[in-house]
Amino acid sequence: MTEKIPGSARIEEYIERLTGMINGMKALPPEKQNPLLIFLLEALRERDERVLDACATGKPWIVSWYGNLPEISDSMGIVDYNPISDIFFHLGVTNYADAYELDKLDFDPHVCTLIRYGLYAMEKHLMPKPTAFVAMAEPCDGQLMIHQSWEKIGAAAGAPVYQLDPTYGTTEADYRYIAEQLRELIRFYEKHCGVKYSFEKLKAVVDETNVQYDIWKQVNALMAASPAPLPSFAVTDAFWYLMQHLIPCGDKRVTNVMRSVLEMAKKNVENHVGPVMNEQIRIYWPDLDPLWDNELGQWLAEEWGATVVGSFTGLTPYEWIDTSTEESTLIGLAKRGTTEVPMIRQGRGYVPLFTEDLTREVQNLNANCVIFPGHMGHKDQSGIAKFLRDACRDLDVPVLSMTTDLYDIRYTGFDKIKNDISNFLSVHGWKSVKKQA
Repeated sequence: MTEKIPGSARIEEYIERLTGMINGMKALPPEKQNPLLIFLLEALRERDERVLDACATGKPWIVSWYGNLPEISDSMGIVDYNPISDIFFHLGVTNYADAYELDKLDFDPHVCTLIRYGLYAMEKHLMPKPTAFVAMAEPCDGQLMIHQSWEKIGAAAGAPVYQLDPTYGTTEADYRYIAEQLRELIRFYEKHCGVKYSFEKLKAVVDETNVQYDIWKQVNALMAASPAPLPSFAVTDAFWYLMQHLIPCGDKRVTNVMRSVLEMAKKNVENHVGPVMNEQIRIYWPDLDPLWDNELGQWLAEEWGATVVGSFTGLTPYEWIDTSTEESTLIGLAKRGTTEVPMIRQGRGYVPLFTEDLTREVQNLNANCVIFPGHMGHKDQSGIAKFLRDACRDLDVPVLSMTTDLYDIRYTGFDKIKNDISNFLSVHGWKSVKKQA
């Protein structure tokens, strides 16, 4: 394929594949269509189209991560692109083609796969050169290493960079310190992207995201019902992508889709129905959702009558941001980006925060066991295992600790994962629903 814009070929490939998937789904009879999945695919395609349009027309666009407060850049009309979200989504439909290419990269295979994909995306020029990029400064050695590399090698080499410097504290003073950096980030956008900041536009965006996070919280609360009204992982995956990666923040289309999911969940609870009608096991998953969660969720439902009722991806400690003033808005965003979004919340927080989140969610969602995937390459996850076991003992719920790669099923292998989970569930007295039939 001849690139119209240097680095655009891969994104054009994504758009073509997504279009085929969307058309195929829309060709199904209405009763077999999944509106939420179709909307998510359309959002993926739309985001990719915005990147190519920005490149073709000279509009500003940036590379960034979740947690870097896309509310600000979106309110300023800047297109933002996560360097790995497309790779992750397309892995399953390309037979892990990028995973095998990643294997060839001269990089320590024991480093978190998210980090390695971040390097891979830039070194392979899987996107055009961005106007700028915003680094993520959570307490992760790999993230810091990624951005040092990006400044010199690959698609983003030479692009201006801004990196937030979050504190470890959670006091008002900490949030004010980070809010001042958000003011600097706004000036960085104005200087390098040639756009103007408007508090009124930011306020409108944050007001709408307040509504969206509240809807998400209501959906999560309904998962306490048995049978759970929604399937394992699927809704949290979709909401997370829509809130942090794809459609510009504050888009009312997202609000409407989330409301429709909320209404569906309410009806299922009222009618005492759900995707797993023979539900006997309710699992809490204290980590990010894995890329192989769809396969895992289906197997858990069919083999064990089990539902994953919650995870850290779906954890919603998001607080309503006071948008009455610019100061309160920026402080609220500072708190959202450093103590509310998953992985950053746990990675920069204290151990009690992890165990308190786990305890509250297990109790609120009526979970009767915990499965901890133990993502490789995460030092904070490796160090938390004993505290996790102690918390589960206090809750009187069994816990399975594994070692997996959330982003590459090949690391442990799905057959071994299924075997380990089956042994764990059997030891604790549950019987396979297939054997009961």
